[in-house]
Amino acid sequence: MNENASDDGTVGQPAPGLEDAEFPAANMNAARAIAGALASTLGPTPRDKLVVTALEARQEPDPSDPPRDVYLVATDGAAILDELPLEHPIGPLLRRMIGPERPGDTDVEGQDIPDGVTTSVVLLASLLDEASELIEMGVHPADVKHGYRAALDVATETLADLATPLSLEDRERAEAVARSAMNGNDIGGLLDTWAPLAVDAVEQVGHPNAKTFAIRTKRTGSLSDSRLIDGTVLDRSGRADDRMPESATDASVLVLGGHGTGGLTDPSLERDFSTADDGDVDPSGLATAFDGRREEVITDIVTSGADVVLARQGMETEYRAALAEHDILGIRGVNRLKLAQAALATGATIVNDITDIRPEHLGHAGRVSVQAHDPRPNRRRTRKMTVIEGCADPGSVTALLAGTFDQGGEQLTRQLRKAAAAVAGAAGHETPHGGYLPGGGAVDAVVARRVREAATEQGTKAQLAVERFADAVEMIPFTIAKNAGDDPVGVVADIRAEQSTGELAYGYTAPDRTVTNVVDAGVLDTHHIRRRTYTKATEVANLILGIDDAVKANFEFERPDPDEKIYDQRARDVESARENDE
Repeated sequence: MNENASDDGTVGQPAPGLEDAEFPAANMNAARAIAGALASTLGPTPRDKLVVTALEARQEPDPSDPPRDVYLVATDGAAILDELPLEHPIGPLLRRMIGPERPGDTDVEGQDIPDGVTTSVVLLASLLDEASELIEMGVHPADVKHGYRAALDVATETLADLATPLSLEDRERAEAVARSAMNGNDIGGLLDTWAPLAVDAVEQVGHPNAKTFAIRTKRTGSLSDSRLIDGTVLDRSGRADDRMPESATDASVLVLGGHGTGGLTDPSLERDFSTADDGDVDPSGLATAFDGRREEVITDIVTSGADVVLARQGMETEYRAALAEHDILGIRGVNRLKLAQAALATGATIVNDITDIRPEHLGHAGRVSVQAHDPRPNRRRTRKMTVIEGCADPGSVTALLAGTFDQGGEQLTRQLRKAAAAVAGAAGHETPHGGYLPGGGAVDAVVARRVREAATEQGTKAQLAVERFADAVEMIPFTIAKNAGDDPVGVVADIRAEQSTGELAYGYTAPDRTVTNVVDAGVLDTHHIRRRTYTKATEVANLILGIDDAVKANFEFERPDPDEKIYDQRARDVESARENDE
């Protein structure tokens, strides 16, 4: 019986499906299998992966939810890893490569921008391969972990030494960083369009996040019609009333937020009022009060000079009619994130109390217009969107991507965010590890050499692990060359030979399949992403090496009565001693 098992045989038993597994080999094999699926997506010549999560032919008929095929075609490591049905207990550890776990559907678009995921997974698998051989030779996992930590210190120091600061004024280098971040995902053959767009966004807002850099897609038009808007786009919002104007130029913008009050509505009797038991309420008096309040709010809006009103909640009929009468464009039902983006773009202050509207709360836009968005099949009306542009020094900008939708739109959105985040990181925005590095496996070859040189400083078996860490790192250029259809062994040897003469910027470029100065070729990695790649791969490898069992942790004991005391052994001893003293 398992020594960790509980008396009733439930807790501490081996996890289902792992009863005969040997650790850490079982977890290492699972991680290597996942890495094998992702390895061919590494580098500038990746191959697509088809991840099928549901097939129409295998689903039960359901009128409320018709059967359909659910699948993903992508080369992005984060997207693939996120969609893979990882049932092995090691799955959550591997998903740490993407970013923090969030409960339910609480992810916000743009909140996390994972990059370097495939490289991390490939390096992780290589580290586990080397560790497996060392363990078979009799090296204890603790020594392997110690060696890997020491090697990681050398690796991060080397990255810092090789990093070159990036100035956004150097457009050529900045766009090269953006292109390299999107390499292998040249959607529409417009890489030279997407890279400047990403750099322009970073120049304006700095580090891109969910609020400062929005991306919207539309089916109409072509990819070449895509552009960066110095403002924001409300892609599911049109006029609140057809009597309102469709556009406003040199527009003053009022933004109304607030939970439950973020709109132009009258107070609710149930929510906003209470009466004494002995009091009488005159409904006509309340109606008169509401009319007076409404007139005051409209007067405040008009006298403030607002041309456009954006509301978090709804707009009641009387308010819509009054806004239309004063030639004010009203947009209702704008979600919280888009409302924040509009406020940042226009410089408006979000007003949470409609009885306190002042001119200084307003923002400004060169033009606000309601435009046709995407035609909807079998619908008479075309969906509308509101474009807010021409903002002076906007704190939020929007990339409007035309001619794309569904998975194509999602993939382009991911790549643009990665490109912008790479440029911002290289420029030192919100990271202490700014700068760019020579790509194409060049920096990895330098790291491997310096780690080998440092191995002799370890006086224990950890020295073997440090040397194996260097071997694992060289699997990155090896895999890039392999995916390009080249001779991976020869490529790694050629990079070593060039760098032995002091040419540390020499790496592999594809699809030309040459070993050359990758900085001159514009193949650049970013310091902060490369550092994160090494750190995450090493941390997860050491976590896996430290696991020696997988146990079931489901408690199936009968619940105690409410008045029953529950003590651990120490508490029982204390209670027994107290009774003896008495």
